[in-house]
Amino acid sequence: MSANMDMITAQGLGHRYRTAEGSEVQALQNVNLRVPRGQFVVIIGRNGSGKSTLAKHLNALLQPTEGRVLVNGIDTKDIERVWEVRQTAGMVFQNPDNQIVATTVEEDVAFGPENLGIPPADIRSRVRQSLLSVGMAEYAKHAPHLLSGGQKQRVAIAGILAMKPKCIILDEPTAMLDPSGREEVLQTVKKLNREGITVIHITHHMDEAVEADRVIVMDDGKVILDGSPREVFRHVDKLKAVGLNVPQITELAQQLRNAGVEIADDILTIDEMVASLCPSS
Repeated sequence: MSANMDMITAQGLGHRYRTAEGSEVQALQNVNLRVPRGQFVVIIGRNGSGKSTLAKHLNALLQPTEGRVLVNGIDTKDIERVWEVRQTAGMVFQNPDNQIVATTVEEDVAFGPENLGIPPADIRSRVRQSLLSVGMAEYAKHAPHLLSGGQKQRVAIAGILAMKPKCIILDEPTAMLDPSGREEVLQTVKKLNREGITVIHITHHMDEAVEADRVIVMDDGKVILDGSPREVFRHVDKLKAVGLNVPQITELAQQLRNAGVEIADDILTIDEMVASLCPSS
């Protein structure tokens, strides 16, 4: 696949910063990454692994101290094109309350396009379409602070969609949500990906990673595993060694293998577990 087919390219990406005490921290080290257009990528890693720092580079919120990042072919170091990068790759953060700026849902979703100078008639069309896309059209006149956590996060995603991005970067968007809110957001993200938007989803929920096209595992500022969920979650011991869990079904399958049960080493779902234990004759 040629580089011009990629939504995201990181080449030798490094990031250093100084702490308040004056010591230097290497948050990212020689990260090389290519994300094709339309892919659904999940990035996992323990706290401090560098995954959120990487996310901020993909949206030009941070600049590389080594190497470079291209977003749809645009170098994030090109100061004159930073807003173009942020329109192309929109970012949704962990706390939806921090992203809500208006008193009604539709005003909040309109905020980004208004700042881009989009004509009012086009803004109204974008707001309506974005709210339809995330299943929140009926809440257009509601006050955002009265919504549930999952609904707020869907409004935050609609606000990004209204700027017509090609890629959405989600930095632990379900971390503060209950299970039903998590499911709302995840189903919304999967729908957008099916519609052609590239998704980069940072999470600490392993069951969310199972549903991706690709899983990238980070530790100590480096990429240590990169492959399909089936390939990555085969490495149970390596994942545990860097402080990560694996999906519950994968964990159970390993325990069964350790107990002498003949069972596949790449099981991700309950259905696969049943099929492996009870093959049809």
